[in-house]
Amino acid sequence: MYSRISMGLLMLTLSSAAASAQGLQVRHDHDPWGSCEGELIVTVDGIRYEADKEEHSRVWSWSDVQGFDRKSATEFSLLTYEDLTWHVGLDKNYDFTTLVNGDALDQSVFEMIGDRISRPITDRIPRTVEAEYQVEVKHLHVFGGCEGTLTFGSDWIVYETDHTEDARSWRRDTHVANVWSSNPYELELRILEENQRAFDKATRFTFQLKEPLDQPYYETLRRKYLLAR
Repeated sequence: MYSRISMGLLMLTLSSAAASAQGLQVRHDHDPWGSCEGELIVTVDGIRYEADKEEHSRVWSWSDVQGFDRKSATEFSLLTYEDLTWHVGLDKNYDFTTLVNGDALDQSVFEMIGDRISRPITDRIPRTVEAEYQVEVKHLHVFGGCEGTLTFGSDWIVYETDHTEDARSWRRDTHVANVWSSNPYELELRILEENQRAFDKATRFTFQLKEPLDQPYYETLRRKYLLAR
């Protein structure tokens, strides 16, 4: 009886581990030039890159990874603690692109990466969420900006735009440090994401609103973040 239960638990554990593992044929783009190809393998223990050229192979435990950026379903980058020797003060990013048509990082594997890395990760793929509040906006850049929709759900805040580099999905409890509005037509989100020079400081996303801000919703949202401090 007990042996059957133990065997069942073992099989369930192995099945769960297998479901949280994935191998992808990828191209690693070198910085500042060149590239190599190989297999990127994500498991519950970390990430391994087996390059065709052995000298480019790497193994990272989760404690070696400080950031992960899902730029699209087929492009992602891994921020390590390795020094970028030719750029003082920055750490090394590894940029990967899948090679096989239709190959993409599984959503379950991406979620596992987020759970394993101690810091918030970047997700540029907008999620579908049930909207508590939604507003059309312009995201202000240093020069110019891009237009899209800002959606607030119970667990997520999502910015959807045709300018895919700026699209985001943020967990309200881990990614969002604070919200701020100085007038009814502007909203600022302070986000914890990859910021190599000051990871403990939030990145500011400033939005110009195309209609007046829902003041009661904003006050409720801001109060939550003030109380969480």
